[in-house]
Amino acid sequence: MEPIFRHIRKSDKEIDKAHRQCSDTINRFIEMVKIGGESTYMAKLSFRDPEKSEQEGMDHIFYLWLSDVLYHPDTNLLSGIFFEIPDGFEKWHQIGQRLGFDPEDVFDWMVIDKGHAKGAYTLRVSRERLATEQERKDFDLYIGVASYE
Repeated sequence: MEPIFRHIRKSDKEIDKAHRQCSDTINRFIEMVKIGGESTYMAKLSFRDPEKSEQEGMDHIFYLWLSDVLYHPDTNLLSGIFFEIPDGFEKWHQIGQRLGFDPEDVFDWMVIDKGHAKGAYTLRVSRERLATEQERKDFDLYIGVASYE
């Protein structure tokens, strides 16, 4: 299946609210990552596309999920692995590459435990905007989620 990339408007109030929920609960996510286990730990980060930004004369930002998030206590940083990237982004990062980041840089977080998702605030907004129940089921299947907390 092809990666799913969606457009988010800069002034999207629902996404802004979802991002605030992420920020308000980031310490909960970090605690879950520290404990570890069989769950899938993911973080959504923003990236600036240097070429498009230069062409358009303004910042062109896009968001990607990184998987296999780990906590590094010595630096108080998190890290995750790129598992899908948009065309052209391989100039800067590759699938399978681990990237370190500050918890403040997390735009959203998600923990999937046996098909049950915690967090995923912006993802839920995107899911609800899908036109049909079948599209939502396909979306859930794609990301591996059967239910949301």
